[in-house]
Amino acid sequence: MATARQLGIERRAAQRFDFHRSVAIRRGSKEGLAFTQDLSARGMFLYTDMVLQAGENLEVVLNMPSEITLSADTLVRCQVRVLRVTPAAASQKSGVAVLVRNYEFLKDASLTAPRRTPDDALEAEAPMPPGEHLSWTGSLR
Repeated sequence: MATARQLGIERRAAQRFDFHRSVAIRRGSKEGLAFTQDLSARGMFLYTDMVLQAGENLEVVLNMPSEITLSADTLVRCQVRVLRVTPAAASQKSGVAVLVRNYEFLKDASLTAPRRTPDDALEAEAPMPPGEHLSWTGSLR
């Protein structure tokens, strides 16, 4: 009997988008960089130099592409859980599958000057400047 994998049937609940975006990662006080292979409403697959373990909770900040938001590119901060890690071969980055547990859309980055980057969003928690606010938060539970 053929399995779903052998038949090429997609069993994921959310459509994946093949997007390669730089993202900032924070685990406690440690910060790092990664880039995405693909994104969906429920998760993403990343490549990073950070040493991560399945079950860890992280914060990921990325500029979500307009093809997914169906509006302008939007800066998003996600609380994620590491599902699995594919160890890096010699001098390559580890592959990391993460589940998005919670997220928040940050104020439209294109309206601020200078343009914010994921690194800016991961700086120590500081009061937001006047006029800047979170536009929406949500949870995927």
